[in-house]
Amino acid sequence: MPTLDTVVLFASADRTDKHHKRALFHMRRLRAPESWLAAFALMEFDIVLKSRGLSFDERMEKYALMIRDHPDAAVKVRNFSPSLLYLTASLEKDFRLGYFDAGVASEALQYDGVVISTDKVFENVSGLKREW
Repeated sequence: MPTLDTVVLFASADRTDKHHKRALFHMRRLRAPESWLAAFALMEFDIVLKSRGLSFDERMEKYALMIRDHPDAAVKVRNFSPSLLYLTASLEKDFRLGYFDAGVASEALQYDGVVISTDKVFENVSGLKREW
């Protein structure tokens, strides 16, 4: 059950991104029962959009397009739980991961240990396999 990282969201939303086509492939994989979008990835995506100064309407448009183009993204999102947040804090501590990377890693580790990302930081986490 691969878990999609934030880089997939950004690359799929930006036609000029060098990973755009591959990211679209991974977004389409959400149709399969075994693929999921990390809740941490979705939250990080929104926080970054907000920090870049996108208005409410611009952020809403990004999500409307995501739902239109990849309807499974609206329902194939992992749930937050206390155990997920515990593991996130543990990964931050033990592997010195940033908060969102630790969150995505913890989501992947709770399922099959596969994260879809270009970010090589995931290769340092025991039990986690990074694919692109």
